[in-house]
Amino acid sequence: MTHLTYRSINVVANHALIGCMLVVFSGTTYAVEPTAVPEPELVDRTITITLGGDTGFSPNHAAVQPRGVRRHGQFQTWADTTAGIAPHVDGDLNFINIETIVTDKNSLRRDTKGQRGPFHFRTHPNGIRHLVERGFNVFSLANNHSMDYGLAGLKETLRHVAQLNTAGLKAAAGLGMNREEASRPAIIPVKGQAISFAAIGIVTNNLARHRAGDTKPGQIAYRFDEDFNLIVDRLKKTDSDYKMLSIHYGLEGRVRTDAMQIRDWRKKAALKHGIDLIVGHHAHVPRGVEIAGTSVIFYGLGNFLHHGTANMSGKGICKDFGVFAKVHLVRNAEGALSTQAIEVIPLTQMHRKAKPMRAAAGRARIHALNYLGSRLGAKDGSARGVQFTPQSDGRGLYCFPGAATKPGKIGNLCRGWKPVSGIPSALRRRIAGSCAR
Repeated sequence: MTHLTYRSINVVANHALIGCMLVVFSGTTYAVEPTAVPEPELVDRTITITLGGDTGFSPNHAAVQPRGVRRHGQFQTWADTTAGIAPHVDGDLNFINIETIVTDKNSLRRDTKGQRGPFHFRTHPNGIRHLVERGFNVFSLANNHSMDYGLAGLKETLRHVAQLNTAGLKAAAGLGMNREEASRPAIIPVKGQAISFAAIGIVTNNLARHRAGDTKPGQIAYRFDEDFNLIVDRLKKTDSDYKMLSIHYGLEGRVRTDAMQIRDWRKKAALKHGIDLIVGHHAHVPRGVEIAGTSVIFYGLGNFLHHGTANMSGKGICKDFGVFAKVHLVRNAEGALSTQAIEVIPLTQMHRKAKPMRAAAGRARIHALNYLGSRLGAKDGSARGVQFTPQSDGRGLYCFPGAATKPGKIGNLCRGWKPVSGIPSALRRRIAGSCAR
């Protein structure tokens, strides 16, 4: 009778685990052909950042409620307001601009901000917590409503937002108890990479009492060159792999990018200092998207979900939607992150329950966004407007060269992608008229 004994060993070759068995027959050892195990994807190299614009559960000076928000006599729970957009909040980082103070108090005194009849927004902390529970984890707090209820409102916002760090919030920037704190970039670890984030926004009437000082609470104010230079300088000096800047600015209702944006956003932040992603909001309407060098610039996302804003549905094809965007990054072998694809989803009902537009309506708005993008770009070739290809479900998609060959999600998204062929003649005149200013 022949006695059979065996032992197995594991050999690592090319990062793949191979089972190799040695079989011994009567003292003679025979090597059995090993069976290779497919190499696993050791690290997910794709990072997705989603972007939403102005957000707040607050009609003008409405009382806050713990369970939801009421507008025009109709009550919505927090879950009602976000149900339409929730399936799309699927990034590693999910950004929105919090354009409201955060408080559970209805007794705070309004700050008139040097205006007659200004808007004042406040949102119950439960509403902001709900946004975090839905997946939003990066907040800009720098905007012209951050000081609607003065210093007391600012302190309420900072207190309640800080409590969300244990609930999933990764970063909130642009507001602070002093200038250093308000201008401090956040460093966010994501899949072994470091992403830095900072925020700046306009201060109503450039009020000194709302602008952060060395020992004074407030926000970093965009219309002051000193503040913009500070925020960009601090952001570019961070030890991070990817840098993201939120800017709250823009003439309300105007879809055309202005000279200040070109000077500051394209020439200074993107081309000079290499800020990778610049996200704009405030105008309440979308503006074009641009690639400047290797940076991506959203000149205006429009509204995302804000009960204090107007119903935009009657404003025309260039202004009646908001933009929810997805920026897909891939890490190369050297560890650097680069943008490989951008998705944009046209939104409707941003004043009460944001949701994607229906397919045909969404595709028409993608053409409107492309019209605005075609007006961007630099003559020297350093910047170009993005042209998105409308998809069957109403999204727009832009893929960078080589994206279709990337593994996993990016390759699947961009496989078969083709550049857009232009604006359909049936839409051209309608879009041009609506996008005139």
